[in-house]
Amino acid sequence: MGLIDNPNTIAARYRDAILTKRLPAGMSIDIMQEARDQGLNPSLLRQAMQILTTMGLVEWEGKSQVKIKSLTTQTLQDLGYTLTRRRL
Repeated sequence: MGLIDNPNTIAARYRDAILTKRLPAGMSIDIMQEARDQGLNPSLLRQAMQILTTMGLVEWEGKSQVKIKSLTTQTLQDLGYTLTRRRL
């Protein structure tokens, strides 16, 4: 199984895009269209999105579409990110 064939690797790429806001909160992703655009197997992309759902980063909108959720402090903490306060 190659890296592109691994739903965990696909999920990690989308997770990073969400956390860096390259994929903004509120954006909807159509699984079939996204799979075509990115050259991914739709089934693997669906599995990757399910992983992101359990992380609290996306939510399903019907059978074939997900929506990027807003990032919260709790979501980031659950993902193991350490938040630091900016000093003035």
